[in-house]
Amino acid sequence: MTDVAHRPRGPLAASGRVTTAAAPLRGRAAELALLDEHLARLADGVGFVWLIEADPGLGKSRLLRQVQVRAHAAGFAVGHGAADPGEAAVELAVLFDALFGGTEPVLKRAALPPAPTSRERRYWLIQDIEALLEQVALRRPVVLCLDDVQWADGGSLAALRLLPARLACMPVGWVLAFRPVDRDGDAGRAISAAAEAATTATTTTTTTTTTLRRLEASAVAEVAADMLGATPDPDLLDLAESARGNPFQLTELLGGLRDEQLIQFDAGRVLLVESRLPERVKGSMRRRLGRLTATARQIAAVASCLGRRFTLSQLACVLGEPPSALIDGLAELIGTGLIIEDADALRFSHDLNREAVRASLPRTTLPALDRQVAAALLAAGAMPVEVATQLAASAAPGDEVAIATLMKASDAISDSDPGRAADLARRALDLTTRQHQLRGPLIARTAVLLHAAARSKEAKAFADGALGQALPPDQEAEVRLSIASLFAISPEVRAASCRSALALDGLPPALRARLLAQLFHNLVVAVRPEEARQLAPEVSAAIASSDDRAAPLTFELGQASLDYMAGHFEASLARVDTFLQRSSDPGEGSRERLARHLRCGILVVIDRFDEALTAAADGVSSAQQARQAWALHLFQRHLGRQYLQRGQLADAAAVLEGDFGADDAHLVVSVVDAAAVVALGRVALHTSDHRQAELTGSIAQVMLTSGVPGVERHAAWLLALQAMAQGDPAGARRRLATLGEAERLSVFPLFPLDPADDPQLVRIAIASGDTELAESVTRAARHRSQLNPGTTGLAAGAAHAGGLLDADTEQLAAAAVMLATGPRRLALASALEDLGGAHLLAGRADDAVAAFDGALRHYAECGARWDAGRVRSRLRRLGVRRRLAAERRPTAGWAAMTDAELAVVRLAADGLTNKEIAERLYISAHTVSGHLRHAFEKLAVHSRVALTRLAAEHDRT
Repeated sequence: MTDVAHRPRGPLAASGRVTTAAAPLRGRAAELALLDEHLARLADGVGFVWLIEADPGLGKSRLLRQVQVRAHAAGFAVGHGAADPGEAAVELAVLFDALFGGTEPVLKRAALPPAPTSRERRYWLIQDIEALLEQVALRRPVVLCLDDVQWADGGSLAALRLLPARLACMPVGWVLAFRPVDRDGDAGRAISAAAEAATTATTTTTTTTTTLRRLEASAVAEVAADMLGATPDPDLLDLAESARGNPFQLTELLGGLRDEQLIQFDAGRVLLVESRLPERVKGSMRRRLGRLTATARQIAAVASCLGRRFTLSQLACVLGEPPSALIDGLAELIGTGLIIEDADALRFSHDLNREAVRASLPRTTLPALDRQVAAALLAAGAMPVEVATQLAASAAPGDEVAIATLMKASDAISDSDPGRAADLARRALDLTTRQHQLRGPLIARTAVLLHAAARSKEAKAFADGALGQALPPDQEAEVRLSIASLFAISPEVRAASCRSALALDGLPPALRARLLAQLFHNLVVAVRPEEARQLAPEVSAAIASSDDRAAPLTFELGQASLDYMAGHFEASLARVDTFLQRSSDPGEGSRERLARHLRCGILVVIDRFDEALTAAADGVSSAQQARQAWALHLFQRHLGRQYLQRGQLADAAAVLEGDFGADDAHLVVSVVDAAAVVALGRVALHTSDHRQAELTGSIAQVMLTSGVPGVERHAAWLLALQAMAQGDPAGARRRLATLGEAERLSVFPLFPLDPADDPQLVRIAIASGDTELAESVTRAARHRSQLNPGTTGLAAGAAHAGGLLDADTEQLAAAAVMLATGPRRLALASALEDLGGAHLLAGRADDAVAAFDGALRHYAECGARWDAGRVRSRLRRLGVRRRLAAERRPTAGWAAMTDAELAVVRLAADGLTNKEIAERLYISAHTVSGHLRHAFEKLAVHSRVALTRLAAEHDRT
């Protein structure tokens, strides 16, 4: 992360020569009352998000100034930042202004840990900022004002999508001001996401949207009286109507009338001498500048290219003059009100004035002037990323300095903002000639970055059109191998990249071996096992004929997953253990983390739950220490699935909730993510969480179009479960056949596998009259059990499926007995419920009641409200009413919380941040947030402040 060194920062100053910060804010009584309401709630520990939308000149920046003044007066920590269109490439620029700028910064820059040099840099920076803001907010409320969000950089927009929601329970107020934006654009989506921070049921964080309107006539009269120091006469007010209630245009009009002596003062009144518009209003900016000296005009033109704020030294540097030579011209511009002094810098009195100055310049001169300014700033020591936007817009083909600078800027932000970095690299590429020495590296960089930014369609079109034109085959193959190794993109895209590379001529044996091994692995994780098996002999031969060390490891990891899919779990575990012994990746490399994650999944299937839980917790802790977000998500999602299988529904929800949103559904391209979506959807069904069920269902609909077989099968399974939960077995079967009538027989086994799924699918098949499907699933379950003798979960799943298929109470009872010895409580409850149904069909009502009683008890202990209600209804139909101790457990208050929630709440009440709690408990900060959300619901509190008070009261009783 680089500071914007060439442009000093400071607190927001007066908005103009004639409109000072001390002047009252007229015509905004409702907005000021809302501000006072927000600040009062903030003092009580409740945060807010305030969106202020306004056309240019309507006073959003002045309203933000009032927010700052009143929040400062209340003793709050206050930050302000204003986005600049010239800083689009500067990562987190406007947010860093708000956090670290000004004379009393909200945060100290030294407190921010060093950012990792990885593609996940932005993720960890935002995590660190969240933790620091928590620390401040635990001491006093925080108000962050961000102006002109429509121009915010990608990093700041990413932070706005995340931080307001993550800090919703803290006394943090967000005030976001912006011009009208496209709600489907990056800024619009970030603003919408910030607004949705208040939608969770666990907080009373408020979201308010204010659209500033034009001033009423009474407010216009008050502004005139404030500016001119006297009561305006009716003629003057009539002329003021030409401003149409726009505060900026009104102050320009009144200032012009005064400067050109078109008004006079008489006994406390101000009279209009001549009813005409002053020259500064009726003339264009070009005519207005024409009345200035040549030096002043030149300064204004250069200043308009320097950005929102600039210094005298920068002006002198660009103009090649000593600062003393510019003083008179600058004073002239300040005298006209075009430019004002702002702490240790200068700026235009309004963005509209800056835009008008640029518009007044001949269009043909602007690129050259921007280019001159960029060159001068670079010569003065500016970082490449700070002038990248200007260079991208102004450089001409063949501009070597621009090419090199844009490439350096792309390098600087490639880890944190690969999308913007790709755009800069592509612009640099546009400036090169076909024979340019940097053309190949730029093409390679752009292709990889586009994929890293999840712009796969664009990336494929670019790579197919550009790579072969500039790179020799071996270099092109290396680029395509890099793309094929990006875990964040679809395995189908990765496999296609491998195939394109393998089609090239003259590849070295080692490179060919790596490509084949990577293709094999990508086919496996896409859940295309047959294609992978067909490829395996060719991969083995390529590895044998090369001395490459990476290819055998990649191949071994893929084979371990292939064994898993075939049900050979012990063999899969042996391969993984061998891999981990042979792997020499330093510092827990990506392949090693993937292997450890696979190992966790195998351990669960073969009933080594405690060992799997410890391994997953170690994976979370290790990923946090190494600051690897992708690995952290990997192990978190495994934990969520494992908690579901153990019947710890609250803990599963805490881990998985908030990880997936409808807008990001297209990014679910891996089976790990897909399985986590299914797990979250199943938790929602068990707990009757209709909002979460609807969300996961909409995500699953998008997953069906992913093109990745493994992802699409998970989507079909979740949608089938939801249809079945709605009492529609025929609809559930249609969902299973979404991928094709014959494909319904191939949905299972899912990867990763839950042995308790087989009976659920058999139940759907029987209810919908699909005997073929029921028999196919049961055969497969029995085969897996036979391949893994002694594995209780697999044996129980096979017995449960067979019992349903054959209506056999003995098999169902055997399944229940086996499951009773392990932690799969939901599977046990399901087996008991089906056993009760089978007894009932056989006319054994007493046995049915006993089985239903057991099912009800286990469902209730798991918190599976929907299932418990269903079983209770079945009991009532038998004339039996049950109220269990587990069901009488409070749903609110301290007694309602799980052990995990209590542990988190205690540490939160002691003043630890989410990050500190996560480190103490060896869980992720995301999981901490989930536990706190549930605790807030049960304790009926809405902020960390209220939680601390309640915990103190509870400890005293």
